[in-house]
Amino acid sequence: MLWLCLVHSTVTIYNAALNRPAYQSSVYSDGNGNYSANLANDGNRNTTVAIGGVPVCVVSNVDTNPWWAVDLGRPTAVYRVDLTNRGDCCGIDNFIRKIIAAQLIQR
Repeated sequence: MLWLCLVHSTVTIYNAALNRPAYQSSVYSDGNGNYSANLANDGNRNTTVAIGGVPVCVVSNVDTNPWWAVDLGRPTAVYRVDLTNRGDCCGIDNFIRKIIAAQLIQR
């Protein structure tokens, strides 16, 4: 299962991912709605999965190789990728986030 709340930088020069089309390996749904890919780059910095019954973060189903992607719309030099983990529970640990960010930058 992939838990991803947002993509941002604490010192943002330009957030190329903000409100761009986003995709993920699968979309988890429950009584609150769909936890779809666009929730990761909509500018909402809250790290709780749902607030007042409204989905706020990306959640996938239990996938073997979960992924999330954003279409930046044009060739873009990426110097930094920040991933913020879900804050209430159950997210990926800091070590895995660093590996993911390093792989994204190397591509």
